[in-house]
Amino acid sequence: MNEKDKQLMKDSAIVIADGIASIVPGLSIAWNLTKSLLGVGMEIRQQRALEWIEMIRANPSIFSKQILESEDFQDGFVYSIEQYLRQRVEFKRRLIKSVFLGFAVVPEKNEFELERIIQMINILSLGDIEVLKDVNPVVANFHQLYDNTLQKNENIYNLINAGILISDYQARVGPIQAPFVKITEFGKTFIQFILHDKNI
Repeated sequence: MNEKDKQLMKDSAIVIADGIASIVPGLSIAWNLTKSLLGVGMEIRQQRALEWIEMIRANPSIFSKQILESEDFQDGFVYSIEQYLRQRVEFKRRLIKSVFLGFAVVPEKNEFELERIIQMINILSLGDIEVLKDVNPVVANFHQLYDNTLQKNENIYNLINAGILISDYQARVGPIQAPFVKITEFGKTFIQFILHDKNI
């Protein structure tokens, strides 16, 4: 495929997205707001913008006209698609989609910590996120995620600093090779989006 063909394909992505936005009831408001605010960013990442719009079209049971026309939803839409366009890691883009779908279904949009959850996706390493597979969200007491290992401690401390895990700072007898932790309430919300992705 020559450069001209590649450019035509790239340019057609935004045209297709415009077409989808025009036929999904209520979507055009959020889409046009996004285009006016993000302009050049969408021009550069047209394929990602199209992926986002196709996600909306593929989930009509979630994205009703009433939800799409809600101002709270539109604000979340613009924020989320901007983060999606900027995210270079494909796996993290999948997580952002998952979080946005979770945001779309909650009745009280202002109580959903959309920005905080997406910020955590952006700042945590893939190794940090990998550790979350081994966190049991129903264990209420402090425990070690990994016994007798130091290889994952940096990841665990990153999750503590992010507010996903909390560490037990009580004195313990004998050498401690791994921190005793438990998941926070925010962590329980965050981890549900991680566990939905089967590709971790």
